[in-house]
Amino acid sequence: MTDSSNRGAFYVPRRELAEVIAGRLSLDPLMGSPSGLMLAAPRRTGKSTFLRRDLLPVLKARGDHPVLVDLWSDRKADPGQLIADALAAEIAAMPSPIERAARALPIRSISIGGLSAEIGGVAEGRNLTLTDALLEIGDRAKADVVFIIDEAQQAVTSEAGLDAMFALKAARDAMNQRPEGARLFVLCTGSNRDGLAGLLSTNQQPFYGARVEDFPTLGRPYVEALVAAINPRLAEDNKLDPEDVAQAFRLLGHRPEKLVEVVQQHAAWLPGSAGLKRTLQERADELRARVWDQYGSDFDGLTVLQRAVLEVLIRDGSDFAPFHEKTVQRIAGIAGRKTSAQAVQKALDALRDRQLVWRPGRGRYALEDPDMRDWLLARMEKG
Repeated sequence: MTDSSNRGAFYVPRRELAEVIAGRLSLDPLMGSPSGLMLAAPRRTGKSTFLRRDLLPVLKARGDHPVLVDLWSDRKADPGQLIADALAAEIAAMPSPIERAARALPIRSISIGGLSAEIGGVAEGRNLTLTDALLEIGDRAKADVVFIIDEAQQAVTSEAGLDAMFALKAARDAMNQRPEGARLFVLCTGSNRDGLAGLLSTNQQPFYGARVEDFPTLGRPYVEALVAAINPRLAEDNKLDPEDVAQAFRLLGHRPEKLVEVVQQHAAWLPGSAGLKRTLQERADELRARVWDQYGSDFDGLTVLQRAVLEVLIRDGSDFAPFHEKTVQRIAGIAGRKTSAQAVQKALDALRDRQLVWRPGRGRYALEDPDMRDWLLARMEKG
């Protein structure tokens, strides 16, 4: 069954997947994810939409109280602030039990590290920590709390964001180890697998013990639903073949928006399935290039030095040491001019502003979108 009621967009619900993921959010030591569930998927493959349109309704239907925060909703805001704001907004929207309100000061703010989120309309009252806030939400909802952080890898880019993740772990332990009361389950999703791994890779990280898993991409059911929606509008000799559309979807990295774009083009301007089959046989690289179009636009807008820094970062990967003398010399050689560690720092800051590079820790830099690596390597091979 498809759903196109939301803003006219073509959408195929994945309720079964939502049920499976919801079932994993439990304390069951065999089938659950008591340490937290971490799911990674490439950008623009439908992950965030799935969370809102499929998973949230399933969680609510089974009696849980989900809280969702997207750490990319405001790229200029501190991730810790976004988490504090989400909790403050959730508490503000929930009625306070009358018996508690009569004997306790109202809640004025939520604090995480050195950041604070005010609850509107409260001049004087209590200040809650993240753990206190989640306990309060569970008490008011009289239900288990599922805290969902989309693009969770962004949390490690600030001290307050990392503090929030450690506080979330403390809240999880406090709520799940008590004899009764609401439990807390944590779901972190992200488009950077290495970034998510930074939250659990060692016993010094907040979610050590969890593991990063692949979020299932859209597959054959999506393709068949799309073809079923389009073919009735086409002439009999112009209908699309699901096998061709499925192959195109794979080439496009399972990105639904790109597939709809390709299918619309072939349905409206080219000879339907025959045209798509010919494109697959003769111009498959053109389909792959659709995924990479934005990378080319972004790269062409960079300075020579920024391009050189990006090239060395991609070639070195996790070993990238931007301010080491030898690295600076390599960057200068590619740029064709002298440079310095200070100039490299400015170039990295500019790349971060363009959302091409992010900083998972002090002195560490990585690609914002890991898929850009393949594109740039292919471009460098062509010269």
